[in-house]
Amino acid sequence: MITDYFKEILDNYLQSIKKGRFNKNHKMYKLINYTATNALNEIVKEHGLIAKGSCGAGAWTSYPWIAIYNDKITTTIQQGIYIVYIFSEDMSRVYLTLNQGCANLKKVLGTKGARQSMIATREMIRNTLNNTKFNVDNDLTIGNVDYEIGSIYYKEYLRSNFPNEKEFLEDLQYMIRIYDDYYNLIYSKGKQVASNQNVTTINKENGEKSMKDNIKNIYRYINSKGFIYSYEDLCNFYLSLKTKPFLILAGISGTGKSKLVRLFAEAIDAKYSLISVKPDWNDSTELFGYKNINDEFVPGQLTRIIQEASNPENLNKPYFVCLDEMNLARVEYYLSEYLSIIESRYFDENSQLITDKIFSEGYLSENNPYADLRIPENLYIIGTVNMDDTTFAFSRKVLDRVNTIEFSDVRLEYLEFDDTEGDIESVQLDNSWFKSDYITIKDAIKDDREYVDRINKEIIEINNILAMGNKHFGYRVRDEIIFYMLQNKKQGLLEEHVAFDYQIMQKILPTITGSDKVIKDILIELYNYCNPSNHITDGIDYIIHGEEGLETALYMNSASKILMMLRGYEDGFVSFWQ
Repeated sequence: MITDYFKEILDNYLQSIKKGRFNKNHKMYKLINYTATNALNEIVKEHGLIAKGSCGAGAWTSYPWIAIYNDKITTTIQQGIYIVYIFSEDMSRVYLTLNQGCANLKKVLGTKGARQSMIATREMIRNTLNNTKFNVDNDLTIGNVDYEIGSIYYKEYLRSNFPNEKEFLEDLQYMIRIYDDYYNLIYSKGKQVASNQNVTTINKENGEKSMKDNIKNIYRYINSKGFIYSYEDLCNFYLSLKTKPFLILAGISGTGKSKLVRLFAEAIDAKYSLISVKPDWNDSTELFGYKNINDEFVPGQLTRIIQEASNPENLNKPYFVCLDEMNLARVEYYLSEYLSIIESRYFDENSQLITDKIFSEGYLSENNPYADLRIPENLYIIGTVNMDDTTFAFSRKVLDRVNTIEFSDVRLEYLEFDDTEGDIESVQLDNSWFKSDYITIKDAIKDDREYVDRINKEIIEINNILAMGNKHFGYRVRDEIIFYMLQNKKQGLLEEHVAFDYQIMQKILPTITGSDKVIKDILIELYNYCNPSNHITDGIDYIIHGEEGLETALYMNSASKILMMLRGYEDGFVSFWQ
């Protein structure tokens, strides 16, 4: 019974976390994050809700929780309204609450302003919704002021007098009804205005699905094949390709990097090709081609794919090319021509993306079928890399031109796959879904000047931190972050803070390496930017302090990665790939 799990947490949490370090195999971690959370999911999924539990991120939290989300409102405790069971610091009680996130508010309004905003929101909701069951006095004893102030409705369960299963579930059902009322009476009406201003679906009025619907279908397709990639990971993969048709998947061996490219291509009925990089590639001849001793042109593997993709009958079909283990050789040696040519893209009078010619004038005769070849707008190159001592690191030239997606999260405990009878059909998506909408910053400004200005302010703040050690970036990185964020906003795929978290991870952190003291200072300031509720300063236990407050981070993945990089600094050298 669910109440048994909750009582076990209350009875044993404080002692259990003293035995063994924080990790996913710890008994208490499994109890909160999996066992109790999964039991709640069986109940709330009937209402279209999802449950997620946490006992910390990198270190044990003082206030473990299990939250229940309507994913149209939020999927994180960092922002929005959600139901959450919050355990008190002394484990004497647990609260069922309708609560609200404040990390994002603190980023915008500061701590005082965020708390004032939460008070105003809770009073507005209380005055709008009908509640006859739960407390509204905010006299909670959790140990965390933000949870206590943010509570809209709550019920307290004492460890010494815990309710039976029937009462516990009846309370949950009543809270779900209130949450549903909030969505229908407040949230949806508030969103209606925004939806009239922002396009979140593509040609939906013509009967086409939105990209969000398509990605959900892609998720089911891939899951049915026995592979695990989250909805957020698939959205990020798509947005990275939409931003620029070149990206890198990096991480430890066996995490499904190459498989993702193939499965995603299958799921959208795209053409897939695999090119295995060899350690002896010192130039681009294997990819683009060369002239033999008879002065005859021998096309490379990539050139043949480009020619096929460029045929008029194929231009509307996406072509995915996987460069497998691309850093077995130096990328700058064999891919430099592509990196340069892709930067020459522009829209012609027919809104088609055009690049410079691949081969210079005069290299091939005019009647050679490859003489006028350009990189077509339907070609997408995805490189996979295993970062270890046997491979080459990437230069700043490469990293500035690409989204680098890290695959290091291995979920061995996940064994739930779609067992729908029969195959889940792929969705046939033409190239218009993937073709870049923005090539210059003027394209983005024309689309949504106000949003571009807002995101640019965040980018400037980050770049000022990097400038401390001359690690700041130029216009290209700024533009591509904005393109990614604006595309996400248009299609309504990820919450803004999740999308920006991906961009910090993929465009900012990979470029930070070294052992100078200024690198440490930069990382500390970046951590404080990512976690405005838990600033750290240089000191003996600064990493431990960062871990203890990691749960409050606005940009969780980036903050966690920064702490890992800081550990590398303490060991002698900072690298994103540690």
